Parts: sequence; C-alpha cells; structure tokens
Amino acid sequence: MSPKKFLGRHIVFRGEYAEKIIEGSKTTTIRRGIVRPRYKQVVVHAGSRPIALARVEYVYYKRLRDISESEARRDGFESRAELVSELRKIYPGIRDDEYVTVIGLRVVKRLDSVDTSKPFGGLEPVVLARIALRYLSDVLTDLEARVLLDLTRTGDIDLTAIRVLGDVNKRDLVVDVLNRVLRMLVEKGILREKG
Repeated sequence: MSPKKFLGRHIVFRGEYAEKIIEGSKTTTIRRGIVRPRYKQVVVHAGSRPIALARVEYVYYKRLRDISESEARRDGFESRAELVSELRKIYPGIRDDEYVTVIGLRVVKRLDSVDTSKPFGGLEPVVLARIALRYLSDVLTDLEARVLLDLTRTGDIDLTAIRVLGDVNKRDLVVDVLNRVLRMLVEKGILREKG
C-alpha cells in the first residue's frame, strides 16, 4: 500500500475544475495514494483563488484499475477512460495497481464572490483568517499574522484579543485586521466582490 498523506484545511484543484465544483457536477476528487483528510470542512481552491467551503462527506480507497464509470462521472468526467487519462497527466507514472483515494465533497458555501456590505464579506472570521494567511503571508505585518494565526486556532475574536493583545477590550483591533485583509483580498482579486 502507498504511504499515507494527509489533507489539511485547504484542497487545491486546477482552475478548469472551478465551475464544475461550484455547479455541483464534480462532487469528488481522486488523489494518488492513501490520503487522509484531517478536517471535515475544507477551503476549496481553483485557479489560484478560494472558490468554496466544502464538507468532506466520505473517503475511501481503491486501486486505480477498479475505478468505475459512475465514479468518473462524479469526478466530473464523461467516462472512466477520460478520468484515467487525466490522472496519468497529473500523476505521471501512476500504475493501475496503485491505490487512489476518492474524497466526496459537498459545497456548503460559495467563495467565488463575497458581499462586502456584510461583516467580513459574509465569511466566518476563521475562514477569512485562513484565506488571508494563505494568500497574503508576504504582506502581513507580524502582528496581523499572529492575530490571524491565533484566530484560526481559537475561532473566537474575543479569545484572540485576550491571547494576542492581552485584553478583550482590544477586540476591535482583531476586527480591524479582518477588515483590512478582506479589502486586500478583494483588491488583489483573490476574493471577488458581488456585483
């Protein structure tokens, strides 16, 4: 059996799959080897930007040669042959007897556009923090990075204010960081404003 790999909070696809994921015609991803998701909710990225929050619905393993036509269709392909051809492009040298992981995903929130009239663009603060850390790490101040990282761990603005800034009354500074990174993500085109 292949060595185990882990899937974190982010799952990345080629840009060409973005629309299929959003519209629901691609509800799985098939990855080489044994891949174990660590979390039930993941941020889905395609075309170098976040496009959705998704829930991992199921995970199973089988050999590439045993992938069926219906599994290929759930993965957004017309046929098993088309899927296998694409997997061979993505994973050169993949063999028919190798294990692959089938991960079922259900989109729970689209991220292809945000409503900037709502707090944090309508995103949960922890999700916005994860996206900012992934796409803005090179422009964040040390304090911003610490605030966002802590927020991904606590999931709570007040608790982050206490842990990073030493005072719950400084929660407005945490909110300011979130608002600033939202503006930066929109300005850079990583998140698109609903228009």
